[in-house]
Amino acid sequence: MMQRIRSSSLQELSREQQENLRRQWTPQEGDYIAIGDHEEMVYYLNGVDSVKALPLLTIGEMISYLNRQGGPVEIREAAGTWIVRAGGEESRSAELCEALWEAVKRAL
Repeated sequence: MMQRIRSSSLQELSREQQENLRRQWTPQEGDYIAIGDHEEMVYYLNGVDSVKALPLLTIGEMISYLNRQGGPVEIREAAGTWIVRAGGEESRSAELCEALWEAVKRAL
């Protein structure tokens, strides 16, 4: 099971969505980030270039983000497919992380 999005996932965002994500993100030690297609873990906060870096969101971070967007998040699994309902829309994927990412992209 995927635990976080990949740098390639961030390429799916428009420039506006990337900036929106960047504005809402407060870097923390232990975060995984992407700078272009390079992925790394944040070991110390002085080393984070928040102008270029984007967070590689975890399942928990995506659920938290969707909850802050003002609506309940429903997550269920049926026949090997994860179903995430947020903001009145539904996302489906074999991977929970990918279904959540689809919902986050719409919210951004």
